[in-house]
Amino acid sequence: MVLLVLGSLPVLSRAALAEEQDVERGQRVRVTTTAGERLTGSVGKKTSDALVVELDDDGGSRSIPLVDVTTLETGSPQSRCQSAWSKAKWWALIGAASGLTLGFQHEQVGEDGSSFAEAAALGAWSGGLFGGLIGAWIGAANPGEEWVTVNPRAHVGGRDPGFSIQVTLGF
Repeated sequence: MVLLVLGSLPVLSRAALAEEQDVERGQRVRVTTTAGERLTGSVGKKTSDALVVELDDDGGSRSIPLVDVTTLETGSPQSRCQSAWSKAKWWALIGAASGLTLGFQHEQVGEDGSSFAEAAALGAWSGGLFGGLIGAWIGAANPGEEWVTVNPRAHVGGRDPGFSIQVTLGF
């Protein structure tokens, strides 16, 4: 008789596929729990079974059992240049799309009017240019944070997210 027991096979979840990164004391984190709470703060203390988060909103600190953590993200300040470029691309796209509507007013564009294609191209170009400039200004003024999802159980809890196999042979 051969008995094969597959114990603790991992279910490939988003957290299990997350980036391998350790969480340090004082690091900014955003935690989502099984109850649907989303807490943002800094790591106060970490143990093998819990994570203490000092909350941003002067709510004190909160100990969260690792079994209740569904998502753990670490935050780092985004550079002004990176934020400006990111926002400029989106605002340029929005500006260009809205500028295409100039094609519908093609009789009023230029001295003798212009074709639909010329007016649409002019609108897309100018809308993209001004939209990109506005987006770059907004991004540089408000850089924000960049959040990266990490695996809470692998590094904070010290547990291996792998699987184990047990084989028992009986004769």
